[in-house]
Amino acid sequence: MLHTGPVPELGGAREVDLPALRGPVAESWRRFLPDAGDDVVHTLVERRAVRRRRADDVRFLASHDEFGEVASWADLYLDTDSGIAQIEDLVTAGTHLRQGHAGVVVDTALRMAHAAGCTTVFLTALATDWPRHWYGRRGFVPVGALACFERE
Repeated sequence: MLHTGPVPELGGAREVDLPALRGPVAESWRRFLPDAGDDVVHTLVERRAVRRRRADDVRFLASHDEFGEVASWADLYLDTDSGIAQIEDLVTAGTHLRQGHAGVVVDTALRMAHAAGCTTVFLTALATDWPRHWYGRRGFVPVGALACFERE
Protein backbone atom coordinates (compact mmCIF):
# COMPACT_ATOMS: atom_id res chain seq x y z
CA MET A 1 0.00 0.00 0.00
CA LEU A 2 1.27 3.46 -0.92
CA HIS A 3 0.92 6.44 1.39
CA THR A 4 -0.91 9.21 -0.49
CA GLY A 5 -2.25 11.17 2.47
CA PRO A 6 -0.74 14.12 4.27
CA VAL A 7 2.31 13.70 6.48
CA PRO A 8 1.03 13.62 10.07
CA GLU A 9 1.84 16.62 12.22
CA LEU A 10 2.49 14.50 15.29
CA GLY A 11 4.64 11.46 15.88
CA GLY A 12 5.80 10.50 19.32
CA ALA A 13 7.59 7.21 18.78
CA ARG A 14 11.35 7.13 19.05
CA GLU A 15 14.18 5.18 17.54
CA VAL A 16 15.32 2.22 19.66
CA ASP A 17 17.87 -0.52 19.30
CA LEU A 18 17.45 -4.30 19.45
CA PRO A 19 17.93 -4.68 23.22
CA ALA A 20 14.84 -2.53 23.84
CA LEU A 21 12.78 -4.76 21.54
CA ARG A 22 13.93 -8.23 22.65
CA GLY A 23 11.33 -8.69 25.39
CA PRO A 24 8.32 -7.28 23.53
CA VAL A 25 9.23 -9.07 20.29
CA ALA A 26 9.64 -12.39 22.15
CA GLU A 27 6.24 -11.89 23.79
CA SER A 28 4.63 -11.18 20.42
CA TRP A 29 6.14 -14.33 18.87
CA ARG A 30 4.80 -16.36 21.79
CA ARG A 31 1.37 -14.83 21.13
CA PHE A 32 1.53 -15.53 17.37
CA LEU A 33 3.16 -19.00 17.70
CA PRO A 34 1.99 -20.40 21.06
CA ASP A 35 3.45 -23.85 20.37
CA ALA A 36 6.94 -22.58 19.49
CA GLY A 37 9.70 -23.53 21.88
CA ASP A 38 12.10 -21.12 23.54
CA ASP A 39 14.83 -21.89 20.97
CA VAL A 40 12.54 -20.98 18.09
CA VAL A 41 11.41 -17.74 19.76
CA HIS A 42 15.03 -16.84 20.53
CA THR A 43 16.01 -17.40 16.89
CA LEU A 44 13.10 -15.28 15.64
CA VAL A 45 13.99 -12.45 18.00
CA GLU A 46 17.71 -12.48 17.23
CA ARG A 47 17.27 -12.60 13.47
CA ARG A 48 15.92 -9.08 13.76
CA ALA A 49 19.55 -7.86 13.95
CA VAL A 50 20.03 -9.00 10.34
CA ARG A 51 17.53 -6.39 9.23
CA ARG A 52 20.17 -3.69 9.68
CA ARG A 53 21.91 -5.17 6.61
CA ARG A 54 18.82 -4.94 4.38
CA ALA A 55 19.21 -1.24 3.61
CA ASP A 56 21.63 1.61 4.18
CA ASP A 57 19.32 3.21 6.75
CA VAL A 58 17.16 0.91 8.90
CA ARG A 59 15.47 2.30 11.97
CA PHE A 60 13.59 0.44 14.69
CA LEU A 61 10.79 2.69 16.00
CA ALA A 62 8.80 2.18 19.19
CA SER A 63 5.99 3.83 21.08
CA HIS A 64 6.19 3.56 24.85
CA ASP A 65 3.51 3.46 27.53
CA GLU A 66 3.39 5.81 30.51
CA PHE A 67 5.81 3.53 32.41
CA GLY A 68 8.41 3.51 29.62
CA GLU A 69 7.60 0.01 28.37
CA VAL A 70 7.62 -0.63 24.62
CA ALA A 71 4.01 -0.84 23.49
CA SER A 72 4.26 -0.95 19.68
CA TRP A 73 7.09 -1.06 17.16
CA ALA A 74 7.97 -1.20 13.46
CA ASP A 75 10.94 -1.09 11.12
CA LEU A 76 11.53 1.85 8.80
CA TYR A 77 13.74 1.27 5.74
CA LEU A 78 14.97 4.42 4.02
CA ASP A 79 16.58 4.64 0.59
CA THR A 80 17.23 8.35 0.35
CA ASP A 81 18.99 8.05 -3.02
CA SER A 82 15.77 6.83 -4.62
CA GLY A 83 13.40 8.67 -2.28
CA ILE A 84 11.68 5.45 -1.22
CA ALA A 85 10.81 4.29 2.31
CA GLN A 86 9.16 1.11 3.56
CA ILE A 87 7.38 0.59 6.87
CA GLU A 88 7.52 -3.05 7.90
CA ASP A 89 6.57 -5.38 10.74
CA LEU A 90 4.23 -3.11 12.70
CA VAL A 91 3.30 -4.96 15.90
CA THR A 92 1.61 -3.95 19.14
CA ALA A 93 2.16 -5.78 22.41
CA GLY A 94 -0.95 -7.70 23.46
CA THR A 95 -1.39 -5.63 26.62
CA HIS A 96 -1.40 -2.38 24.61
CA LEU A 97 -3.82 -3.17 21.79
CA ARG A 98 -6.32 -0.46 20.84
CA GLN A 99 -4.53 2.28 22.77
CA GLY A 100 -3.21 4.24 19.77
CA HIS A 101 0.41 3.11 19.97
CA ALA A 102 0.54 1.65 16.43
CA GLY A 103 -0.76 4.93 15.03
CA VAL A 104 1.99 6.81 16.86
CA VAL A 105 4.60 4.50 15.31
CA VAL A 106 3.18 4.87 11.78
CA ASP A 107 2.90 8.65 12.12
CA THR A 108 6.51 8.84 13.31
CA ALA A 109 7.70 6.64 10.45
CA LEU A 110 5.89 8.85 7.93
CA ARG A 111 7.41 12.00 9.45
CA MET A 112 10.93 10.48 9.45
CA ALA A 113 10.58 9.31 5.85
CA HIS A 114 9.41 12.77 4.79
CA ALA A 115 12.25 14.46 6.71
CA ALA A 116 14.72 12.14 4.94
CA GLY A 117 13.40 13.25 1.55
CA CYS A 118 11.45 10.09 0.75
CA THR A 119 8.42 10.95 -1.36
CA THR A 120 7.32 7.34 -1.82
CA VAL A 121 6.40 5.50 1.39
CA PHE A 122 4.83 2.06 1.26
CA LEU A 123 4.03 -1.02 3.29
CA THR A 124 2.53 -4.42 2.60
CA ALA A 125 -0.81 -5.64 3.91
CA LEU A 126 -2.93 -8.64 3.05
CA ALA A 127 -5.88 -7.68 0.87
CA THR A 128 -8.15 -10.01 2.85
CA ASP A 129 -7.14 -8.93 6.38
CA TRP A 130 -8.42 -6.08 8.56
CA PRO A 131 -5.20 -3.99 8.74
CA ARG A 132 -5.67 -2.76 5.18
CA HIS A 133 -8.70 -0.76 6.37
CA TRP A 134 -6.72 0.63 9.32
CA TYR A 135 -3.90 1.67 6.96
CA GLY A 136 -6.46 3.13 4.57
CA ARG A 137 -7.70 5.50 7.28
CA ARG A 138 -4.10 6.69 7.60
CA GLY A 139 -3.77 7.62 3.93
CA PHE A 140 -2.50 4.35 2.40
CA VAL A 141 -4.02 3.04 -0.82
CA PRO A 142 -3.59 -0.33 -2.53
CA VAL A 143 -1.30 -0.19 -5.56
CA GLY A 144 -0.65 -3.79 -6.43
CA ALA A 145 -0.70 -7.40 -5.39
CA LEU A 146 1.87 -10.03 -4.55
CA ALA A 147 1.48 -13.70 -5.43
CA CYS A 148 3.42 -16.60 -3.97
CA PHE A 149 3.65 -19.91 -5.76
CA GLU A 150 4.36 -23.22 -4.07
CA ARG A 151 5.16 -26.60 -5.50
CA GLU A 152 2.83 -29.33 -4.21
